[in-house]
Amino acid sequence: MLWKKTEWRTFLWAIPFWQPLTDFWARTTSWPLLGKISQYLINDEHYNVTFVPVNKELEQGESTVIPRQVVEEMIRRSAYRFVLPMCMCRVGCRCERYPMEIGCIFMGEGARQIHPSMGRTLSVEEALHHVDRAVQSGLILQIGRVDPDPFMLGIEKKFRNRFLTLCFCCPCCCIAMRNMASWAPEMRKRMNRLQGLNISVTNRCNGCGKCVDRCFAHAISIEDKMARISDECKGCGICASVCPKKAIEIRVEDGDLMLTEAFRRIEKFADVT
Repeated sequence: MLWKKTEWRTFLWAIPFWQPLTDFWARTTSWPLLGKISQYLINDEHYNVTFVPVNKELEQGESTVIPRQVVEEMIRRSAYRFVLPMCMCRVGCRCERYPMEIGCIFMGEGARQIHPSMGRTLSVEEALHHVDRAVQSGLILQIGRVDPDPFMLGIEKKFRNRFLTLCFCCPCCCIAMRNMASWAPEMRKRMNRLQGLNISVTNRCNGCGKCVDRCFAHAISIEDKMARISDECKGCGICASVCPKKAIEIRVEDGDLMLTEAFRRIEKFADVT
């Protein structure tokens, strides 16, 4: 058999410990000694993700560019697609806001090694439907190289560069998003926004602060009764979707750049063809 002995029931014992253990791990990345060890083990070659805005359509002049195209193209290019029946983060954190049953999609030849008890294979169309459901639920898409995933799933090391993770994340449960303030700066740099996006605050802003409360990256502040977005922004689009005045606009400045740079970064870390 190609797969290891890692089966779905293997993970059940860990559910009660998931949140405290993952929160502790995030904190250790900024500690003097343990932080250096963590960053060495989970370096840029082993962890690098790109956020895709939750907003379904973003305007670019007279045309419409959908950042989801990045995800759709990677799904179409992938040789194999496998979906988990639930999100381990939301189950482990007992999420009450978002559907637990929308699990990660794993792509590439490495995903063929996942034990069949862990989920099921997907056609391209089934995978795209799963993505649409996640977006409609308000989940944030993250795509990239996340080596802790193939490690936990028992994927042989030689296949991990042919293994791509597509996560559907909520700020309240996602290990990366929930712990943004705890990660060491070097770790936060491996969580990327799509290039070619412009996020701006218009004069409709009244400084209510709803965007500040919802920004997991802590990239928004209120100055002179108006929201200000810093370079720490990950481009997830939550701020625009929660603003009651629709004062935050996300535009695609260069659609070609957005797609080209996203594919370059993703394919640098994972070959899924």
